[in-house]
Amino acid sequence: MRAACPPTRLLLLTVAVLAPAAVQAHALRLSRGDWSFEPGSVEARLTFFRGELPMLAPDGLDEAAALRHLASSTEVRAAGAPCALVHRASGPLEEDGVRIDLRWRCPTQASRWTVQLSSLAELSPGHTHLARVTAGGRTVERVARASSPGFEVEAIPSVLDEASRFLRLGVEHIFTGYDHLAFLLGLLLLGGSFRQLAGIVSSFTLAHSVTLALAALGVVTIPPSVVEPAIAASIVAVAVENLWALRPGPDAAKRVSEAIRRRWRLTFCFGLVHGFGFASALQEARLPRAALAAGLVSFNLGVELGQLLLVLAAVPLLRALRRGVAPRVPAAPALSWSIAGLGLLWLGERIAGLG
Repeated sequence: MRAACPPTRLLLLTVAVLAPAAVQAHALRLSRGDWSFEPGSVEARLTFFRGELPMLAPDGLDEAAALRHLASSTEVRAAGAPCALVHRASGPLEEDGVRIDLRWRCPTQASRWTVQLSSLAELSPGHTHLARVTAGGRTVERVARASSPGFEVEAIPSVLDEASRFLRLGVEHIFTGYDHLAFLLGLLLLGGSFRQLAGIVSSFTLAHSVTLALAALGVVTIPPSVVEPAIAASIVAVAVENLWALRPGPDAAKRVSEAIRRRWRLTFCFGLVHGFGFASALQEARLPRAALAAGLVSFNLGVELGQLLLVLAAVPLLRALRRGVAPRVPAAPALSWSIAGLGLLWLGERIAGLG
């Protein structure tokens, strides 16, 4: 039997086993970044190991060219729109490091950004970028590497900011949602007392508030291919009811009175449908989970505010028309025919998938 390995042979064996691991550990490099994201601008201070910079330069020697390449290959986007690099400065850091300061100007006041560091693939194998990200008053950590050279950032605005944003969105949705405008106008054409009109609008409000909440919370989901034609059909139904009540005859006044008295029921049923349409607009605005309650309530309040403004503007005008501003063309039947035509047009487009 031979003696155990002498110390020299044991040392060589240890070096042979550990050398590949040591080389691989040496190849693993880290870079760091302090990133600051604000609506309209992004700033970053990046630090790299100077020994890796020649990998980024075309001739492998020019450090300035490597830093320019590093800056130009770092891409920042705000809500999908590219941000423009407007400032670059660099300098030494400690013994073997280099820093580069970058600033971008973004075209939108977005609160979501994406960063791509495509140059990571040109550095040492396994290179990892550790990013310290500050956005919306919060600081988080992000990691990027050659296999995944980017990261996303989203600032979480205050609950008050989100409530204000969705309040405006609700008002805008009423005044830019022509189908909702047509439906509300159709509801008002028969007239009625202030109490009756308030009851009709309140019925619509209650109904669409229920389905808006259910859809926004994900409790009930109905595809737009069903909701949008149903909204168009509700417009046609209200216009047809108007025309039926307004048809000539000795009992016309009684028919109109009865239609107004029971209109809240029809309004409630169709309000449930319109609530799903409002929910689609809310989902497109990406209601944040952190401000779900505030966003939902404020959006609904915005819708109600828009409705109230519409009623306040439309009711005096419609009363003036009914009193004979255009006596040869009865206002309510003419407008009802127009609303019915629009509803039928939208219904056909949406069934065909064109609207």
